[in-house]
Amino acid sequence: MRIASLDYDENRECRGRSVRDEKQISTYILSFQIAEKLLRIYQGGWKISGNGIILKLDGLTQDLVIDMESGVISYGTVTIPFMNRYSPAKGVMALAQELSSDLNLPSKEDVSDLDFLFKVFVKLVEVFHARCDLRILPGNADGEWEIRLGEEGPSGWLSTDFIAENRFGEKMEISVWENLRAEKVATYLFGFNRFCKNFQCPIR
Repeated sequence: MRIASLDYDENRECRGRSVRDEKQISTYILSFQIAEKLLRIYQGGWKISGNGIILKLDGLTQDLVIDMESGVISYGTVTIPFMNRYSPAKGVMALAQELSSDLNLPSKEDVSDLDFLFKVFVKLVEVFHARCDLRILPGNADGEWEIRLGEEGPSGWLSTDFIAENRFGEKMEISVWENLRAEKVATYLFGFNRFCKNFQCPIR
């Protein structure tokens, strides 16, 4: 059973109002974006563990790890910093392809769609990390993730069976949103968790 946290005041405690390091914010967001592009290129599995996004890409013999804090990507014995290599003119896909080449990953031209949950996580981070310090963390059980604002802010949970649960104990199956744009699903999920009065709960 979740312990409800009822005393969060978004006006007083909004994480977006705190002073945060811009480079850390950018590194966290870019980590998810690079992971998204690599999964589109290679397909495979993924998990989030501590500060890392671990990719089990098809055709690779080892895990590829993206460190969301230090801004490095590692495969085998090769570790490459990526933060200073990004530019808006280059774009994330070109950077991901560059990193693939530098890590000696097999060349692949086709780009496929991404699984629903990771698309939603990427959009949650893109939309709400800089604004609200939203983070994606491992949950207490396998196949579960915690969506949290800041270090000790309010949390919600999402599992591989598409069940979202907020801190008030309410549950919802988000597979009904699977045909919506990922940005809309992210805002609906944010609203379901009642993190901010500006994003309404979609089940009210």
